Amino acid sequence: MKGVVVALTLVNFILLVPGVTQPIYSVHIATEVQASIIPDPVEVTVYEQTRSILGTVAELWESADYLVSFLILLFSVIVPVAKGGMLLTSIFVTTEALKQRLVQVVDVIGKWSMADVFVVAIFLAYLATRDQGQSNQFSVEAPLPLLPDIEVAMETHLTSTLGPGFYYFLGYCLFSVFWAQVLRYRLRA
Repeated sequence: MKGVVVALTLVNFILLVPGVTQPIYSVHIATEVQASIIPDPVEVTVYEQTRSILGTVAELWESADYLVSFLILLFSVIVPVAKGGMLLTSIFVTTEALKQRLVQVVDVIGKWSMADVFVVAIFLAYLATRDQGQSNQFSVEAPLPLLPDIEVAMETHLTSTLGPGFYYFLGYCLFSVFWAQVLRYRLRA
């Protein structure tokens, strides 16, 4: 039974590692320019970004956003690893008092588990421009002031998608809450 408990506890880490290292989102902005003097429209990538949670932490740190960087690191990496480590330790500890104390600490940390969900919510807010998987389009048609006989049309496409890291991290969040409840029940029984 202990082996099953350990294996299922390790599922937390198996979900967490790609959850923080794999891309959690991608954003692509491209502008298509069509002019009466060119036969085919030209598409230009204006902005493209793919980030993981750890990539975002590093980028925020490099841009001197230390507090935000640290908070994301704390609630997305440090707290989950500490919580998982304590759960694993509680399985191998023989002293019942220490085992109960570890479970109590995990309970306290568990109350802060919504912080990792909050991190995912921030990324979802960032992706709020997403329109059911379709790209958002903005069109502008205007003549160039210097060349009034040339018509120019521009259309900008914004596409944002969730990456595999999002799904791993979401899986980690859900499984972590579920498994902490199972272990808590098991230790109380």
